[in-house]
Amino acid sequence: MKEIIHKIVSYPLVYDLCQSLAGAIRNREILREEFSALPPEGKVVDVGGGTGLSRPLLPKSWSYYCLDPDPQKLEGFRSKFPNDDSLEASACEIPLPDNSIDLCIMVAVSHHLTGDEFQKSLLEIRRILKVGGIFILMDAVWNPGNWRGKILWSLDRGSFPKTEESLRRCISDHFSICKKRKWKIHHEYALFWSKKA
Repeated sequence: MKEIIHKIVSYPLVYDLCQSLAGAIRNREILREEFSALPPEGKVVDVGGGTGLSRPLLPKSWSYYCLDPDPQKLEGFRSKFPNDDSLEASACEIPLPDNSIDLCIMVAVSHHLTGDEFQKSLLEIRRILKVGGIFILMDAVWNPGNWRGKILWSLDRGSFPKTEESLRRCISDHFSICKKRKWKIHHEYALFWSKKA
């Protein structure tokens, strides 16, 4: 049953709808608030960007790269945003030069990565960010006491949910955390705003 659900959700339009039902509308409002503090232009990589749900939240003046390993999701992205760039690649091997990016965002991705993959992705993000570059991570976090979250985790394709504390620890190993936010919809969520020193 879970495999059938995952196959249906892999279609870009269905994926976008499911994201909205799971709380993405409120999450996008929070991201829009955070992105409003960004400079007027720069280069951003959306790591695990899927169909580009975060693109409309960023200033149009920013050069945007949607990085995702799923060609079907990237096809959906390109149909919506033909003037932006897509990169079919893993978060663990980002095909961009060192110190070339002003901002990396990772939205609802860390729970798809094993512990080792998450660490490799953080190293890659650190590598491509300029000194002073910003890394924003937002994801649902694991809390066994949240029964609605447990039901959603049982259906989610991502099999590696992380606690807020484990995310904080991993990020702080590679970046300086400047700000953290928490909220709850069905899942509990955390957002970390950090910089490359």
